Amino acid sequence: MPSAAQSASSSSLELLTIYEVSKILGSSLDLEQTLREVLRALSYQLQMHRGRVYLQGEDNALRLVAALGLPKDSTAQEIDYSQGEGISGRILKTGMPAVVPNLAEEPLFNNRSGGRDDLDEQVASLVGVPIKAAGTVVGVLTIDRISDDGPSGHFGSDVRFLTMVANLIGQTVRLHRTVAEERRFMMRETFRVQKELRPVAAPVNDVVCTSPNMVDVLAQVHRVAPFKSTVLIRGESGTGKELIARAIHNLSPRKDAPFIRVNCAALPESLLESELFGHEKGSFTGAQKDHKGRFELASGGTLFLDEIGDISSNFQAKLLRVLQEQEFERVGGSKTIKTDVRLICATNLNLEEAVGHGKFRADLYFRINVVTIHLPPLRERRGDIAMLAKHFIAKFARDNGLTLDIDRDALEVLNRCTWPGNVRELENCIERAATQCRNGTIRVPDLSCSMNLCNSSVLFQYRTMGAAVGGLAPSMSGIPTNPSGANPALGRPQPAATPGMPPAVPVPANGTPGGTQWPACASGCSAGPAPVCGASKPLPPTAIAPLPTPQPAAAAPAVPSAPAPQPADAPDLPLDEPESGPLRDRLVWAMERTGWVQAKAARLLGMTTRQVSYALRKYNIEIKRF
Repeated sequence: MPSAAQSASSSSLELLTIYEVSKILGSSLDLEQTLREVLRALSYQLQMHRGRVYLQGEDNALRLVAALGLPKDSTAQEIDYSQGEGISGRILKTGMPAVVPNLAEEPLFNNRSGGRDDLDEQVASLVGVPIKAAGTVVGVLTIDRISDDGPSGHFGSDVRFLTMVANLIGQTVRLHRTVAEERRFMMRETFRVQKELRPVAAPVNDVVCTSPNMVDVLAQVHRVAPFKSTVLIRGESGTGKELIARAIHNLSPRKDAPFIRVNCAALPESLLESELFGHEKGSFTGAQKDHKGRFELASGGTLFLDEIGDISSNFQAKLLRVLQEQEFERVGGSKTIKTDVRLICATNLNLEEAVGHGKFRADLYFRINVVTIHLPPLRERRGDIAMLAKHFIAKFARDNGLTLDIDRDALEVLNRCTWPGNVRELENCIERAATQCRNGTIRVPDLSCSMNLCNSSVLFQYRTMGAAVGGLAPSMSGIPTNPSGANPALGRPQPAATPGMPPAVPVPANGTPGGTQWPACASGCSAGPAPVCGASKPLPPTAIAPLPTPQPAAAAPAVPSAPAPQPADAPDLPLDEPESGPLRDRLVWAMERTGWVQAKAARLLGMTTRQVSYALRKYNIEIKRF
């Protein structure tokens, strides 16, 4: 029996050890380092030979995180146990302390951490207790003692003392894990808030967009703006290439320097050379004084060459030297002028095709095609149509001192249009509708398509066939054609295209499952790839076909007095249609040929009844009544 003095001394030692352990646990936020210091304190106070602290991970495996007396060739992070495996695994599974008086006689001892090869020479005892936090076992604390006299019999006091130390460790582990989880949560929340508040791209004046492809364009603008690299902006007419060029200039270090714009397609070659390079006094007739060119005026700033694909081959060679050497001579001068200009080019043409056909120099193409920005057409960013429409309405109202709005049905009609003229066409459409609306709200009847005045879809149809129309580049994603020449809507072959006339436009497959189509406006808007503007009642499918091949007047056969009867659903065959001439003459011929029946004349000309009616009113053709 231990004496009272020994018991008092032991209690005092345990109390001092608990005090030291509590100070250590509260001294650092490094959990592994703190636990190693705790084991060192236990070794000093309790004559412990080896100590281990295992903690349960997210995968429920018991992993060694701190050790004292571990062999130097062992790695703590590589030692782990599953529930029920070994002595530590059994303590984790049962949640009860375990005492092994002699490790050499314990079958569960697997010596995974090593360093216990001398059990035959000395007696080693093990005491292990669970580490608990909030009633849950989160780890295991074990200590080893070595005795030459055999196992000690005072394991009860060791278990009681280690349980107190384990409870302190458990509270510290719980605190550290709570703090770590809160820190991860705060980092995730901070990242989420920053991501929501951080704009993908800073706003650009007059560029209204939320669609992903335009947001990517603005992000690319911000990335390329700080550099001097030449930029080639590509896109259809009306997509806002000049706005993007101005945005690049305004976001660049050259924003305080001039931004000079030149439309290469609007000037002839001789005048374009003088405008870009300047001229000396007396170099040509009318040159009364020296004139600085755009390259010279834009020195230190940005020069925007719009429609660069339309310049002539001769001028391309002159322009190439300026882009390569940043120097030029004025027209009629011999002095070499240095310039520091950032060049931004824009085109709506297919430059690769132009290079392949020899219409555009390959070396100039590679010189300007450094950073390419593709602007999507409006029909590919339909999510921006409503926002753009409201932006133009607000602009019109602000300029004219009005209060305007647009209803939902009108926005739906705008969303269905193909917009071959892109944003420019949308702005014009909104301005026309704003001048026609009443009571301060734009409605469906105020739109051009509702008044049979929308002709833009005809352009879209021919552009999809691969031809440029009125300065609009051919569409890259045209409507598929029928190589056999058969029109599925009419059920018979169509006449071959006449030289000098546009090819036939196939009937689009944008009808409803029942076989009907969205009605066409006066220009046949239903030729778009999606239901477009028009009234709400479906009409039969129509096709825009070229006029039949005319016969020369001298070889025209005589018109029989009584034409042979034909099926009611087929139009009369053309016999004496004029070969060429204005639409008015062909329209009068068709009306006379069909007895002034508009429906038959429309089928004969390959037009819709609405188109024929509109053309009759346009050319003031008086309809004969019988």
